[in-house]
Amino acid sequence: MKKSSIFSVAAGLPQLWQSRILGQIGDASIKVIRMGGEGIPPEVHDAFDEWLLVLDGELPLVVDNQLFTLSAGEYVVVPRGKTHHVPPGSVGTLLLVDINAPTA
Repeated sequence: MKKSSIFSVAAGLPQLWQSRILGQIGDASIKVIRMGGEGIPPEVHDAFDEWLLVLDGELPLVVDNQLFTLSAGEYVVVPRGKTHHVPPGSVGTLLLVDINAPTA
């Protein structure tokens, strides 16, 4: 076990919107992302929900055509199957948790 800095890991990512897995807890993957640039195109995750927490900066997020603007300390859960995208204008560090669907 060792301690680490989320901000150091994010700063070391070579590309915007590239994620790094920080760890796994049960069926959840905990990731850090350095946000910015042109955003990301629409996507849908059928196998998992996503929990997004803005650690610093700002994240505009469109989920099923509804715009949310998240600031540092704010979070949202994007349920599986929901179309979502990030328009241009984001900046900062994002903590993301993919919550995998239970298997039968």
